[in-house]
Amino acid sequence: MSHQECTTDDCQNFASTYLCTQCVSDLQKWIDRIPDLMNELFVTMAKLDNTAPQRSEGGGGLSTGSKLPLRIGPMELRSALRIWAHQSAAELAKDKFAGGFQPLLEELIRNAENLIDNPPETRVIATCDCGGKVTTKGPKPEPTEKNPDPSEHGKCETCGVRYEKSEQATRERILKATPASLRTRDALKWIRENAGLSIQSTDVRNWARESKLNPTNPNRSKDEYPTYNVADILTVHYRHVEVGKRQTRF
Repeated sequence: MSHQECTTDDCQNFASTYLCTQCVSDLQKWIDRIPDLMNELFVTMAKLDNTAPQRSEGGGGLSTGSKLPLRIGPMELRSALRIWAHQSAAELAKDKFAGGFQPLLEELIRNAENLIDNPPETRVIATCDCGGKVTTKGPKPEPTEKNPDPSEHGKCETCGVRYEKSEQATRERILKATPASLRTRDALKWIRENAGLSIQSTDVRNWARESKLNPTNPNRSKDEYPTYNVADILTVHYRHVEVGKRQTRF
């Protein structure tokens, strides 16, 4: 054929076929990835077959109980990739449509990589204010020396509200949701039931005497009990709590 420009989009290199030397090399690199990828897809097929609670109806591929990330299953992808396996990019370059081969193959390979192995684990990390489950995907992050309180991001399955969960974030949500004015006995009961903390009434009296904790009814009569904002009690408690002492359950 006569000399011409490469037919690959945005490539103006000289080509003796429908692809330039560089595009032939690039296409061959994608082709060379296919055999290993087909093996991994086969393993994925086996895993899905072993773990799926049931096969989907209508020949739509295997099901793990939740929608797969692609419309086609690993078996169909293997069949599509088999067409390209062991091809020679130099021979394909003689086809007048060769300029569109690499984008097609790239999409197939990326789809296959996305489908390899089961979808990530879905975990419930919190309960939304609406009562729905807040879920996230993947394993729970482990604390590190640089980040001792790693956060997790999730989304409510019911209302769609996004959450960030960490011990600090949980504390802040508890503080915002606490009653504004309770007697000491009632406040400490609320804290025990909702935050899993056991704070003594003597602590509250001492903090009040030291002006670290202010009552919400400073103008009360002699016959009235002092009342406190539960968030204020928790704030003072966290300032005094020692490492390893009075651990919370959240």
